[in-house]
Amino acid sequence: MKLRISAKPVKLAAGMLLATGAAAMSAGAANASEVVYNNIPSPLPGNFASFGNEAYSLSEFGGLIELAGAARKNPKVTVAMSSWACQSGGVYQDTCETPKPNRKFKWPITLNLYDVGPGNTVGAKIGSVTRTFSLPYRPSKNDPVCVAKGYEAGTWYDAATNHCYHGMAFAITFKPVHVELRQQAIVTVSYNTTNHGPTPVGPAACSSTSGGCYYDSLNVAITEPSEGTLSLGSQPTKALYLSSTWPAMYCGSSTPVGSFGPTAPIEGACASGSPYETEEGIQPAISVSAR
Repeated sequence: MKLRISAKPVKLAAGMLLATGAAAMSAGAANASEVVYNNIPSPLPGNFASFGNEAYSLSEFGGLIELAGAARKNPKVTVAMSSWACQSGGVYQDTCETPKPNRKFKWPITLNLYDVGPGNTVGAKIGSVTRTFSLPYRPSKNDPVCVAKGYEAGTWYDAATNHCYHGMAFAITFKPVHVELRQQAIVTVSYNTTNHGPTPVGPAACSSTSGGCYYDSLNVAITEPSEGTLSLGSQPTKALYLSSTWPAMYCGSSTPVGSFGPTAPIEGACASGSPYETEEGIQPAISVSAR
């Protein structure tokens, strides 16, 4: 006897599967995030110009961005960083060595999100998240190659770009922050170092080692307009947003020294002089996706 299967339940099951699949696809599309701001090139270069909390007396550093597209919920932020840390020795001492390149250093870094107030002032803090990252050391110095190419002693050689660098670029990504952004937002990062940050660490065991403390050689990457890294969104101001105990970092703005707020526009003598010594209009290298 042949077993015969009715076509009706088969058609019904197929219809249910199609409906379930369509619903899943709709839910997936609704939950998918899209990039709404990007100032990080791909692939990453060997290094970026950068500002570090310890070197520039900072406790918070970031910029004002304008988002593209319509997605604004649950923003996920990626920040390009630069590590000048060596496992032993130092960059400018021409003694930097990293014999174990896979070894990492764990350190907490905080992302802060703010609304933009009138006149590009700092509005309310709308979100914040702290994550402990496993952070890399930069490679060992390569004087035979780098000095021969005209670079400073103590730099490392990047075969991918055929250039030598003081620090090494990498990126960190924070978990989504459960807020809804407006079209413009101020995005900053913050972390502690020996003498700076929200809660300075103070002297520690690593302070007496030849390589020093990793976090003192950790920087936030910046980009210059001529590099053409801004691929999505816009930068409404040439000011940076920071908190520093070094007065020169504010470039004469009305933000009180040691308080968080905008600098004067990074242009003219402010851009070319100390401590910036950069092009006009520098901004942190960050990327934002949202739903």
